[in-house]
Amino acid sequence: MSILTVYSTIAASEYGLKKDDMQTQSIIHLVKSNDWLNDYEEQKLGEKILQSQIDNMNISLQNNNAIHNQANYYLHKYKSYIDTLHADKSVEGSLANLQHKAEVETSAYEKSLNNISEASKIITTYELITILLIIGAGLAGISEIAKNKLIGYPGFAVGSAGVIILLLFLFTGSAT
Repeated sequence: MSILTVYSTIAASEYGLKKDDMQTQSIIHLVKSNDWLNDYEEQKLGEKILQSQIDNMNISLQNNNAIHNQANYYLHKYKSYIDTLHADKSVEGSLANLQHKAEVETSAYEKSLNNISEASKIITTYELITILLIIGAGLAGISEIAKNKLIGYPGFAVGSAGVIILLLFLFTGSAT
């Protein structure tokens, strides 16, 4: 029982480390998702500013023909940028592209949360097994020291329950 107790403790520790790594990756995905959403919002705001500048230039053009060539240059430049913003998600820097990247990172974040939940279940199972085996070994040891078989029977029962759960868990892989 002691060997199985050590095994289940080590296994719980390993899954604890894996869970920590998953949580770190999860936070990275969340930060990336927020970055892409911030870029998206920044581009949307930039589009509105450019559109207002285009409107101002159109008003200026109507009022003054002297600045016509310079204004046409800026109008063409601004409209080109706005066209890029409204391109599909395959165009780097387009609103659809930024939104797609944010959605991909959000999806990866949500998936990692599910993985963390599964790792937590596995850790809890190994910790339960460890507790049962320690109690079983402890009661069996006390029974041997006290030369009282009545204490040994519950120790055997609790330890056996821990061994059975461990074997079921190892062969089925289910942490429920």
